[in-house]
Amino acid sequence: MTNILKHFLFTVLIGGGQLLNGQNLIPNPGFDDLNDCPYEHSQIHFAQYWRSATNGTPDLFNGCSTGDWFQVPHAGHSKDSYQAPRSGSGYAYLAVYNETQYDQGNSGNSEYIETPLREPLQAGKAYFIEFYVSPDFNPTFYYGYTDAIGLAFTDTFYYQQVAARQALPLIPAIENRGKLIKDTIGWTRISGCYTANGGEQYATIGNFRSTDETLVEFAEFTFPFINFFYIEDVQIRLFDPLPDTLLLCDGLPATLNAGFLDATYRWNTGGTDSLLTISQAGQYSVEAIIGACILRDTVLVLDTRVHHFTSDTVICKDESFRLFAPLPGSTVWSDGHSGNNYLVDEPGIYELTVINTCGEFVFTTQVAVEDCSCRIYIPSVFTPNADGVNDQLEIFLGCDYDYQVRQFTVYDRWGSPVFQGEGVEHARWDGNYKGHPMPQDVYVWTLEYDIIRDGLPDHRIDHGDVTIVR
Repeated sequence: MTNILKHFLFTVLIGGGQLLNGQNLIPNPGFDDLNDCPYEHSQIHFAQYWRSATNGTPDLFNGCSTGDWFQVPHAGHSKDSYQAPRSGSGYAYLAVYNETQYDQGNSGNSEYIETPLREPLQAGKAYFIEFYVSPDFNPTFYYGYTDAIGLAFTDTFYYQQVAARQALPLIPAIENRGKLIKDTIGWTRISGCYTANGGEQYATIGNFRSTDETLVEFAEFTFPFINFFYIEDVQIRLFDPLPDTLLLCDGLPATLNAGFLDATYRWNTGGTDSLLTISQAGQYSVEAIIGACILRDTVLVLDTRVHHFTSDTVICKDESFRLFAPLPGSTVWSDGHSGNNYLVDEPGIYELTVINTCGEFVFTTQVAVEDCSCRIYIPSVFTPNADGVNDQLEIFLGCDYDYQVRQFTVYDRWGSPVFQGEGVEHARWDGNYKGHPMPQDVYVWTLEYDIIRDGLPDHRIDHGDVTIVR
């Protein structure tokens, strides 16, 4: 058992690297890739990559077996067991309900099978999960039906001993619950959507409800009652059919393909086919609907003839701004720098080359630098003695841009405001506070103003001091 477990944990799956959209992440979905043909119970490990996740003993049945109870379609726990494979030549077999209450030798309410994924799930991505089940009906020994069966994810290989009537303490990503599974002739689809947390690397199938939580229907109760499910065609598929960005080269139409299994489709344009021909730039989204599962994806479509690269511009001294590549692709700036943005803080001509599937595009802009500060003059002394000369404290601004004065404030030596004025016309102090002359002293002032550049205010603050002489 130890060697098998080690082999399972360190197996390198074929097909490493990023998988194509929609490729099944389950490496042996139909239990058909075998290390050996099953010849007795508890041999799920003969199916490549699959193992038991508890002290339970799940079975493997296949057409290659020569055993009376293990060769499909006459495979199961009684002479009346019969189920043809949904695909391939075999399937797995789990106990999913166990009424026995023996404390010794009991493996919980359900058996569980576990497999590594071909690659870890990606955080925030949507996945479609599906597998098929069929109950093994036996009117002599276990006459009835149950509901609960699901699939759960873990970040690492998971194994736990479970006691009588207990279930694994995992939260299933999808689960059938509340509806009895009664179709013993066909296969019942268990499916749903799942948004990944990121890093999930193993999938486990079984009943994650205890015996008391499992819904059961008996035609005639016999003790002990145990229910079994055949398991087939497990799949986990990423839904990411659309690129993040699509380019219309020289405005020529392009076709989006959202094809995904047996889904029906709903585009934000009103289209209902898996294919959508695009002739205009914009954002397009699609919903793929499979049963109760709705999967969504979005693409931004750009026309290479229409781009927004910064035109020639002027920046203020000691400030900077970023240039952004207007199209996706491989980028090289004039100084050899790569990346989709570039920090500019010096004057010059900046050139960007973008290479993508539509060809090579060159963008150029010239950046000039100016001193945008206003020239501020506020007298350092004034004499509010009503002689008509220098009786008021005034501000004088010389700006190369439009400006507006927000507030001019004067404070006494204790930091209390003795004057406030908004706008140039109101920024004149006569040396009084609440109608009374302020004493001869040194006062501190602050000036808040905006320089208006490209229609936007650039907020500035200046300060100084002034002396009243009487």
